[in-house]
Order: sequence, then C-alpha cells, then structure tokens
Amino acid sequence: MLRKILLLITLMTLLVFSGSLTAYAADSIDTTDLSKGLIHATYLSDSTAKIKVMIEKDAKRYTYDLNSKGVMESFPLQLGDGSYKISILQNTTGNSYSILSSQTVTALITDPNSVYLSSIQNVNWKVDSEAVKKAVALTKATTDLGKKAQILWDYMAKNNKYDYTKLAKLPSSYVPAVDATLRDKSGICYDFSSLYAAMLRSQGIPAKLVKGYAPNYAQGYHAWNEAYDSVNKKWVVIDSTYDLQVIKVKPKAVSMIKKTTEYQKVYEY
Repeated sequence: MLRKILLLITLMTLLVFSGSLTAYAADSIDTTDLSKGLIHATYLSDSTAKIKVMIEKDAKRYTYDLNSKGVMESFPLQLGDGSYKISILQNTTGNSYSILSSQTVTALITDPNSVYLSSIQNVNWKVDSEAVKKAVALTKATTDLGKKAQILWDYMAKNNKYDYTKLAKLPSSYVPAVDATLRDKSGICYDFSSLYAAMLRSQGIPAKLVKGYAPNYAQGYHAWNEAYDSVNKKWVVIDSTYDLQVIKVKPKAVSMIKKTTEYQKVYEY
C-alpha cells in the first residue's frame, strides 16, 4: 500500500511539472485592481531566460521586464478604459520571445487620474519608504497640493546632482529605486523622475513619469514628470533633472512648470 501511495505522489508531481523535475515555472496575472487602472504580474521559475510583460490596447503596446523570483510587480493601464491584452513572454533566442500566457481584460477605470497615484514597477513606493517619509516631512506644514508640488520640486532641484557616468554602466533592464536615489542624491533623469513621481503620489498628487525627447536635454532620450494641477484641471510638465543642472549656475533662471510644446512624449507611466 505504501509503495502505491508513493507511486501516486510521484505521478502527480510529474504531471504538475509537465514531465520535468528540474524545470519549474508558474505565472499569474492579478486583475483585482482593474478599476484603479492597475494589473499585477508574478512569475516564478528556475530558468535564466528573460521574462517580459506586454500590455496592448488598440495599436499601442507597453513592454516591461519581469523578475522570475516570484515577486509581484505592478503595471499601469495608462491607455484608458477598454479592452487590454496582457501577456507574459519568455525569451527564446536573440530578441525573440514566446508567449507563456495571455488574457484579455476589460478595464473600466473609476478615476483616470488614479492610474498615476499607485505604486508601479518604475515608480515603486510604500508608505514606509524613506522617500515617502521625506515627502511627508517636507510638506507637513501645508495641505495645499500645489504648494506641496512646489516644495518637493524645490527639494529635488537643490539637493541632487546629475551622474554623467551612470547611464553608460546600466543594463537595459534598469529600474530606479526611489530610496536609493534619495540616499545618494545623485542619478540620471530616470532616477529623478521616478523619485519625484513617488513623492508626489504619496501626497495624493497624480504624477506621471514620462519618457521622450526634449530640446534642452543634450543626452537624447529623456525622462521627466507631469503633475496634475487640480485647481486648473490640467497636467503640467516638470523637469527636475534639467532644473537641478541649471539652478547651480543660474538660480533665478529656473521655473518649475515647463512649456508642453518643448517636450515630445513617447511613453508615460
């Protein structure tokens, strides 16, 4: 009887692992926060192959790297209400990927601005993050959201420096860590726009991390922020990376809000 039980357990294990005891993979897509414009993805595997999450709506597509350690990561549905195709992909050879799983979901987002209040992969923050604690400390004297944004921008522009050597050393999969940027007071545009967005979001201010091109930015591809002005009901462009470089030379030549026409948006998160 014992031998039969052991044999049954062995057969069940073989079925779960699809005939292999040395390779394991499991993925999941959590859609419980669709109304907030958010999905969560998890992948666990002992494979070293690169994994990606692909989010598609209409003719637009966003692709992200996904860790294979079983750690959940969150991603925005920034393309509005409607039908999205969410896929998890695995690298096969070169730049080729195969689909591991895919599903179509319908998002009805309660408040479009809520998409830009959540913690996501590249604007990753928690209530107990050092970046959030700093934002709370800096803005505790006011409840005015516009003043909070100004205070946090002033901090970003006056307390950080651009690292001109960092970009060349980074892998394509690099994602900023807001607490590390806060601690180091140094980084690249991606770091600063992630940190500023996290600080704003933690204070209830919808904030986008934007990637694209700007004429004043000599490095080419750039990252900056858009913050929602709740008084005038519009998004405004804020570029703390540009400002922190200029303010050291010409302190009075810098204003927080930039001209939207001077920035060419490619992606927003």
